[in-house]
Amino acid sequence: SELGLKIGSQMMIMGLNPQAIMIFNDVLDIWTSTGTECDDEERYGDIEASILDSIDVQELEYLIKLNIQKGKAFSSLGQGNDGFKAFQSALDILHYTPCASSTDFDRSVTFPIFSGLFVVLKFGAVTQDSEFSYEKNLCKQFVEQARLNNDPVHYGRAVAMEGETLARLGNFEEALETLDVIKSIYDIESQHAAICKSYGSDRVGQAFHHSINWNHALGQTDAALATCKYIVDEIVPKSDPKNVHNTMCLLYTVFVTMKENGMALEARDIFNLRLVEPFEQHFGSNGSTFSKPLWKPILMLLDLQGNQDKPIDNIDEYLAWALDENNYILKPAMLEGAWGNFGPTPTALLAEIPYFLSRRDDCIKHRSCLLQRAITQMAISLDNAKSKNMILFAQMYAQQKLDTMKAYQKECMCNN
Repeated sequence: SELGLKIGSQMMIMGLNPQAIMIFNDVLDIWTSTGTECDDEERYGDIEASILDSIDVQELEYLIKLNIQKGKAFSSLGQGNDGFKAFQSALDILHYTPCASSTDFDRSVTFPIFSGLFVVLKFGAVTQDSEFSYEKNLCKQFVEQARLNNDPVHYGRAVAMEGETLARLGNFEEALETLDVIKSIYDIESQHAAICKSYGSDRVGQAFHHSINWNHALGQTDAALATCKYIVDEIVPKSDPKNVHNTMCLLYTVFVTMKENGMALEARDIFNLRLVEPFEQHFGSNGSTFSKPLWKPILMLLDLQGNQDKPIDNIDEYLAWALDENNYILKPAMLEGAWGNFGPTPTALLAEIPYFLSRRDDCIKHRSCLLQRAITQMAISLDNAKSKNMILFAQMYAQQKLDTMKAYQKECMCNN
C-alpha cells in the first residue's frame, strides 16, 4: 500500500493522472478481492467488513489516503462522479472501521475527504436539496473537526470552505469575514507545500480568488482589483510553479477582472508567464492538466480584447477557430461546471471570441454569423449558470455580456 501510494502520488505530480488511478486501483483491488466473497457480507468502500474489523491504524491510514488520492486524480481529470465515489469510499471506511476510534489514529489524514467531497460537489456530482443541506452539514463537520485539531493548514482549508458555502447561499459579506480569519492564520511560505500535499492544491490561498467573485457580487470593483493585485504579486510568486492547476485556480477570475478593467494584455502576459511557460518547462507538450483545453481560447480572447483597435497577426487563425462550431464543445464537459464555480463559465469566455471578432472591420464579412454565434453561446452560459447553481458572478457576467451582444446586434441591424 505504501509503495503504491508513493508511486501513484508522484505520477499525479507529473500530470499522469490516468496512470496514477491505475496504480491506486491495483493496490485497492488487493483489499477488495480479499475476504470471504460472501454475498451477505457488508462492504464499506467495497471492502468486506470483516477485513476492516481486523486492520490496524497504519493500514487504515493507507486505505484512506489511497482513496483520497484516487479521488483527487479523478477530480483533476474532471471526472467528478468517479471522484465522488473514491472520496465517499474513504469516508465509509473511516466511519465503519473500529480502529478509527483509537488515540493512535491521526484524524488529520481524513480532512482531505471533506475537501474532496466539497470539490466534486461543485462539479455537480452530488445532488442537493434547495437548502444545500449536504453542503452545509459537510462544512460544519469539517470546520469543527479542524478547529479541534488546531492545525492552521486544515483549519484554514475548513474556513475557506465555509466562505464558499456562505457565498453560495448569497451571504457575501459573511463570506468576506471568513477571509479575515484566513488572513490571520495563513502563511503561504510555511503552509503552501503542506496544504497542496493534503488537498492537491492550495485551497486556502484560493479563498482570496473566490473573494474577488464575492466583491463583484457586492459591486465592489476596487476591492476585487486590489485582491487581484495581491494574488499576482504575493501569492502566485510564492506558489509551486509545477502545480499549474493550483495557479489556474488562483488566477482564473483575476484574468477576467483584469480584462474587464482595461488590462487584457497584462493578463495575457501573466497567463504566459505563470501558466504556459512553467507547464512547458516541467511537463512538456504531453503533460495534462484539467484546464489545458481552455488555454488557447483564453489567450485568444485576451489578445482580441486587448487589441480591439489594432492589427492582430493571428486574426485569420482566430477567425477560422471562431467559425468552427466544434470548438465550442467543451471536452471534458465537466469544465463548464468546475470553472463556473470559480468565475464566468468557460462557455461565456468562448462566446466572447466571436463577439470581439464581429466588431472588427477586418471580419465584417462574417459579422452577422459571428455575432449570432456569440449570442447563442452566451445564452447557453447563462442557462448553465442558472440551472446548475453556479456562483452568482457567473450568472451576472453572462447576463451582462448577453445584453451587450444583443444591443450591438440591434445596432448593426439598424445601420443596415
